[in-house]
Amino acid sequence: MTLLEVILALAILGGSVVVISETARFAFQTARTARDLVQAELLAESILAKVQLGIIPMEQAFEVPVGLQTTNLLDRVQDTHAVSLGDVTDTLWLYSLDITDIDIVYDLADNEIGYLVEIAVTVRRNLPSERQPVVCRLLRWLALDPVMEEETEEI
Repeated sequence: MTLLEVILALAILGGSVVVISETARFAFQTARTARDLVQAELLAESILAKVQLGIIPMEQAFEVPVGLQTTNLLDRVQDTHAVSLGDVTDTLWLYSLDITDIDIVYDLADNEIGYLVEIAVTVRRNLPSERQPVVCRLLRWLALDPVMEEETEEI
């Protein structure tokens, strides 16, 4: 084996190690993004359900911190409901609510019997924009009964 063959073999080995390590780094980054997308979707569904149940008020909100507590180094988190006070930089996720009236529903006698609203929940990872944070947006249309809302407000 000549010196030229050894140098060529080391160059091929070095190139292979670089390609394999870059592939592993890309795979790790993709897995982290997939984990964050799933977490964002679960949080958005949870917040949407809380809005429907009345736990979170049905009103406009912008970048409200979601109270998440890190349980280990892998960022496994537990939803503890939205925190209204505190430092936003400490939270992992932020959510926004956009409520839009779509239509009023009338009966045959032109009496208002309900209305239709669109609720948009946007959940994003609390990272600077240059780090390309994960964002999830869910839309749901709800038919609301004004009579039922008046009764619940009186209670």
